[in-house]
Amino acid sequence: MRNILRFISLLVLIIVPHCGINAQTSDYVYIDSLVAEALQNNPELKAARNITSAAKTKIDQISTWEAPQIGVELFQTPIQSFPNPFKDGMETDYFIQQMFPFPGKISAMTSATESNAKMVEQQYFALEKRIIRQLKDYYYELYLVQKKIEINKENQDLMRQFTEITRKQYEVGMGKQPDVIRSQTELSTLINEGINLEKERTDIQTMINTILSRLANSELGLVPDPADSLPSWKFDDVYDLALKSRPELKGMAFNIDMYKSELDASRLEYYPDIMGRLMYKDMANTSDDFWALMFGVNIPLAPWSGGKYTGKVEENELNVKTAEEQYNLMKNMIASDVQNSLVKIETNRNLVYLYQNTVIPQAEQTLQSTIAAYQTGKTEFLMILDAYKMLLMSKLEFYMSKMNFLQSQAQLEQAVGLSIPEINENLK
Repeated sequence: MRNILRFISLLVLIIVPHCGINAQTSDYVYIDSLVAEALQNNPELKAARNITSAAKTKIDQISTWEAPQIGVELFQTPIQSFPNPFKDGMETDYFIQQMFPFPGKISAMTSATESNAKMVEQQYFALEKRIIRQLKDYYYELYLVQKKIEINKENQDLMRQFTEITRKQYEVGMGKQPDVIRSQTELSTLINEGINLEKERTDIQTMINTILSRLANSELGLVPDPADSLPSWKFDDVYDLALKSRPELKGMAFNIDMYKSELDASRLEYYPDIMGRLMYKDMANTSDDFWALMFGVNIPLAPWSGGKYTGKVEENELNVKTAEEQYNLMKNMIASDVQNSLVKIETNRNLVYLYQNTVIPQAEQTLQSTIAAYQTGKTEFLMILDAYKMLLMSKLEFYMSKMNFLQSQAQLEQAVGLSIPEINENLK
């Protein structure tokens, strides 16, 4: 009887709302610090920053003229004068020449390159949002598996106590042998589950460490219980904010600008560039040296070369139309992402409240009533175990819903292009 009372006392302690694993504040790992570390150290982001910087350097390359050419022309130079061709030549011309693009060409190409650099920069910001989303997903998965490990350890302690009670009850002739075997089997199952949960925890930590560019086997601390409060937002408000903030959409707008500038530049290719040459003629055996100046133009619309330029114009016109359609497609995708995120947030918010305020309290009441029935001999001992497992399952579902609720917030952040605090600030 004393063992049964101890068992019931343990059950009463376990069904009291759990306050979490005892740990010092320093043992916790917080998502904000991990995000800052990822933004600083993630190799993919470092590579993207270099790509962004490289795109910006192209602006100076495009916005300048081609390098001038200098040269020397020798006329009527005898072969016998080799290796000094200046010795007996009749005329030596020194020249410098420069190609002058038609006005507006460089400006148009510079504008196109600037838009491309801005597009690449927005692609980098989009990558940041994707990395943050991925990190948060793993972080909240780590939170869930830590809760599972915690509950599994509680359940193992309970099964050990139950095994001891059923064994002693059987020894004194008040219990059944199947109860002993079942409790031992259940304990073995829980131990095996605990091993698998530890492996799952290690795998998730490895993924987080990869994102942070840490050693794969680096240990992470405990994930504290995240806040589950979040305002309810309307789709139209969030969608309008996403159209202003989503990096992918901004990048596509710059892509349209780039193709429009390239179209302007290709149309200017119909106009000729000017080549100027300044020459000094050094005449042998006379003091009548003189200067010469030459100008020349290319002829873009010559019958054998005109197709090159008209084809380029047609190509860029199609590029503009394609970019505009891709922009419209992205707007539709953003609408879908925002709607999907908001629905998931509301669904999982309701599930969290349902388990927290209804399902878990009802499961606790069921367990308590089963204990009372067992004390009066009105039910089997294993009914207590079934009621307790129902309570544990309710707790697991509660934490699963909470993880999904938090992950759906990370999904919304990526869909909008802003963090939850930023969204809240803009929609006040």
